[in-house]
Amino acid sequence: MSKKNISLIQKILLLSILILICVILILLILSKKQTLQESKLKPINSTFKMEELLENQNAVFKPLEADLSQAKVDEKEHFEANLSQKNALNNESLATDKNLSENLKELNLSKEQNQNLNLEQNLSKNEAKQENLKLVVGQKPKLAIIIDDMANEEQTKSLKALNLKLNPSFFPSHTLHPNTPKLANEFEFYMVHLPLKALSFQNKMPVLSPEDSKEEIEKTIAKIKDEFKDLKFINNHTGSLFTSDERAMRKLYKVLDKYHLSFVDSKTIHNSQAPKIAKEMGKIYIQRDVFLDNEDNVIYIKNQLLSAVNLAKKRGYAIAIGHPKKNTFKALKESKELLKSVELVYLSELYE
Repeated sequence: MSKKNISLIQKILLLSILILICVILILLILSKKQTLQESKLKPINSTFKMEELLENQNAVFKPLEADLSQAKVDEKEHFEANLSQKNALNNESLATDKNLSENLKELNLSKEQNQNLNLEQNLSKNEAKQENLKLVVGQKPKLAIIIDDMANEEQTKSLKALNLKLNPSFFPSHTLHPNTPKLANEFEFYMVHLPLKALSFQNKMPVLSPEDSKEEIEKTIAKIKDEFKDLKFINNHTGSLFTSDERAMRKLYKVLDKYHLSFVDSKTIHNSQAPKIAKEMGKIYIQRDVFLDNEDNVIYIKNQLLSAVNLAKKRGYAIAIGHPKKNTFKALKESKELLKSVELVYLSELYE
């Protein structure tokens, strides 16, 4: 029932009460007048019945009570209808919130699925690149042997005397070895052995440190690139501290990418961040598989060469690192028959 109807009923009720009061007053006046007249004729008649008055009152009030009762019923029904409507709206709101929540979950799931899809696509691309590498490798196992720490003419002559297809990696020019760029040009293929800061080893030459800015790193790489014109690959000398630092490796990778250089991880520490940064930048991660001469012993070095050959046969290719030591050169010379079972290659034949 509307507020307008309730207000109308209230007005009618008030008017009815006023009329009733007037009726009662008239009746009382008439009754008093009649009593006075009868008192002159006979004794007061006490048989006036109050029931008649009460009946008259009931006749007036009962319809009003019925109207009020109906008004209460209508108001109750109106309240219940509003309550039901509110509940319906609340339920609808809850359903909407639930649907919204589900939609948001689906949206987040879609985003996560898209991210996973993008990750899978990137991984697929890297796997495709790796697969291309294997196709380049071909049927015969390939073995790339890097000789680090190349610094002087004597080492250069000893390496050439082996008459093996090896990958010399020269130190950047320094007062200790100023002629490395010139010596590198005597080889068909060469690399640069970049000194990076280690956890404990103290280098005698300048090293890149994790705290170096990108500009400082670029200054070093630009100088190297200028001195070694045909340079394509750089691997790290020491560098356990630097390569385990994610921010430092990100800076280095970005600079190397600018100068079209590829990083080869000598893997001087197990938690190198190079794999992560390579994947992040969409580059193939290149790493050393076997160290040949951690022990300066010919028999040990020959066994390490055998491990590298077996890995190449199993996987299709392998990368080993040695140093310009007399025992390393001797072990290589005495292992030529073993090395005939694989094809010795330059890194550029594997990764270009």
